[in-house]
Amino acid sequence: MKIAIIGAGAMGSLFGGLLSDKCEVCLYSTNTSYVEAVNTNGLIMTQGDKKYVKKVRATNKAEEIGTSDVAVIFVKCTGTEKAIQDAMVSSINKDTIVVTLQNGIGNVDIIKKFVPEDQIVYGYTTLTSDRVAPGHIEMTTIKEVDTHLCPISDSVMPKLIQFIDSLNAVGLNASIPNDIDEKIWYKLMVNASENTLCSIFKINVSQLMIQTRESFEIAKQVIYEVSDVARAKGINISREKALEHVMRVTRSVPEHVPSMVLDIVNKKKTEISSLNEAVVKEGKELGIPTPINGMIVNIIRTIEKNYDKTID
Repeated sequence: MKIAIIGAGAMGSLFGGLLSDKCEVCLYSTNTSYVEAVNTNGLIMTQGDKKYVKKVRATNKAEEIGTSDVAVIFVKCTGTEKAIQDAMVSSINKDTIVVTLQNGIGNVDIIKKFVPEDQIVYGYTTLTSDRVAPGHIEMTTIKEVDTHLCPISDSVMPKLIQFIDSLNAVGLNASIPNDIDEKIWYKLMVNASENTLCSIFKINVSQLMIQTRESFEIAKQVIYEVSDVARAKGINISREKALEHVMRVTRSVPEHVPSMVLDIVNKKKTEISSLNEAVVKEGKELGIPTPINGMIVNIIRTIEKNYDKTID
C-alpha cells in the first residue's frame, strides 16, 4: 500500500515511520532541513533508551510525492488548504482516500472544498510524539491508546479496511467506531485544555494537570465548558466523564509537550482556530456560555500578535 504523509511533523513522522515497516511511505514536509536529515540519516525514532532508524523517503516537492492509496493529512489547521493543494499535485487522484487525523474541528470542511466526500475519512488519535531535531522524534505515549477512523459517506471503502489493517499491523490500534463524533469531542477536550494552557505556561501536561493545582483548576473549567457545548450538540459527555478522560490521557503521556508550545516558543501561528475558538463559536450558536475558552482565545491571539514585541 502506498501512503503519503502530508505534513511530516512529530505526529506525521510517528505514523509514517511505523507504517514504513508494512507500506511504501513518502513523508512530505516543506521543512528542507527535515527532508535532508531523513533522506541522509533515516527517520530517527526514540523512546527512552530505545532507538529505531527507519529508511523512508522524504520530499519537499509536491510533484515528487507520487500517487498514493492513502494521503494522511497531519498539518496544523492553518495549513490544511495549502496541504491539500500540494497533495493534489501528484498524490491525490479519484482513487485516493484522504484521511485527516488533525487536532480540533473544521478541517473536514476545508478538505471537502477539494476532495469528494466519498474519498474523505476523518478521525483522531491519542498517540503523542515530540520533535527532538530535524528527522528525529521522541515517542511519548507510554500506554496503549487508540486511533479511530470513519468515512464521511455511509460506505466503508476496501482501501480503508486495508489501511486500518496496516495501522494495526504496526501497533497503532485502529478501528472504525460507531461513536466517532463523541470520540473527536473527547479529543477536543484534551487539546483545548492541554495544548493551549501548556503553551501559555510553557510546561508539560503533567505539570499542568497533576503537579500544579492552580493550572489544573483553569484546565478543569475549560474542559467543563467544552463538555457543555458537546451536550448541547447532542453528544452525551458529562463534565465528570470529560475530566476523567483528560486525566487518563495525561497519565498516558506524562512528559508530553504539545506542539503548540513549540509554536509559541518559535513565534509561529497556532491552531487555536480549530480548538478553543471553534468551541466558542459553537457555544455562541447554541447559546452556551464559554467565558474561560474565550479568555484562552484572547490570550493566545494576544501572544501571536505581539511576537515581535515580546519583552525578553
